[in-house]
Amino acid sequence: MKKIILSIFIFIFIFINYNIEVLDANTEKLPKVSIKTVKKEYISETYIVTSRIAPFKSDTISVKSPGPIEWVGVEVGDFVKKGNVLLKIENDELEADKNDKEGELSESLAKLELEEKKLDRLKSLMDSPSFKRAEYEDQINIVKAAEGNLIKITSQYNKAKIIYDDAILKAPYSGVISKRLVTKGNYVNTGTPVFEIVNNEIFEIEANIPSDKIPLLNKKKEAEIILPDGKILKTSFRSIVPKENPNTRTVIVRFKPLFDQKKSNLLINQNMNLKIFLKSKKPIKTIVKDALLIKNGSTIVYVIEDNIAKLKTVKIGTPYQDSIEIIEGLNVDEKVVTRGNERLRPNQKVQIEEAK
Repeated sequence: MKKIILSIFIFIFIFINYNIEVLDANTEKLPKVSIKTVKKEYISETYIVTSRIAPFKSDTISVKSPGPIEWVGVEVGDFVKKGNVLLKIENDELEADKNDKEGELSESLAKLELEEKKLDRLKSLMDSPSFKRAEYEDQINIVKAAEGNLIKITSQYNKAKIIYDDAILKAPYSGVISKRLVTKGNYVNTGTPVFEIVNNEIFEIEANIPSDKIPLLNKKKEAEIILPDGKILKTSFRSIVPKENPNTRTVIVRFKPLFDQKKSNLLINQNMNLKIFLKSKKPIKTIVKDALLIKNGSTIVYVIEDNIAKLKTVKIGTPYQDSIEIIEGLNVDEKVVTRGNERLRPNQKVQIEEAK
């Protein structure tokens, strides 16, 4: 009897364990997935781009007069004020040329005055029997020639004077000499570059922003420079340069500093991260990027209907930070698989994980 009872207990134990294992096996066959809802809303997010400190004034300075350099007054790194003398060109020949032209100008002016007096004298005799019209008309032509000669020599004198004055090269604005290209004794021609100057106290921020982000740029929101020490400096939008870099597919956008530039200790051409703010102009239908799969060249997602994974092909649009625009293929409030979708098969039953 005891053996019978023991056999019954063993049977019951084996039966229960078998059903538990079968139940567990059936449960494990259902793949676990996480889902998200398709939304349609205004997109508002931040985006980090590379930017640099762009000088508001930065130029190569060239000489305007030819000749050997007599004196160089600045070195690389020197700060100069507007009008400070940077360089002098030997001007002996330039001065002689200017003085010659000045002498010719005086002679031309005196000759014109003399010929005009002769013309006035002939004109006063017009009612006199001794008036000679041919002589009068010849004198008119002589005066016109003297006037033309005066104009020509005046132009030559002005040019010689400008060249002489330009032998002394002055700073066009306040800034720092970033490069010196000549030394004393070098011979330079008109247009030869001699210095590079940069104003490091007045600058802007130049950011390279992906072309597809330009329509979303929130121009009213202050962009933020993120310094290595974590400090934030505010900037405001100024302009977009309407030209795309075909290599990087980016567009240059300029921002104005909203901080004390002189005290910022930022360097010209210094690279830094810039946080910009994006906002869509209308509600956008989106899903999280993790829901997307590529199959046979098409973009697909799995939509859950009654715990069954339905395969759908979608057309995507603009990508955002964690989501992507859906142009067609999905409806608002549909549930798409975002985790566990890689191993799913169409029309497969699934177990939905609870959101943590």
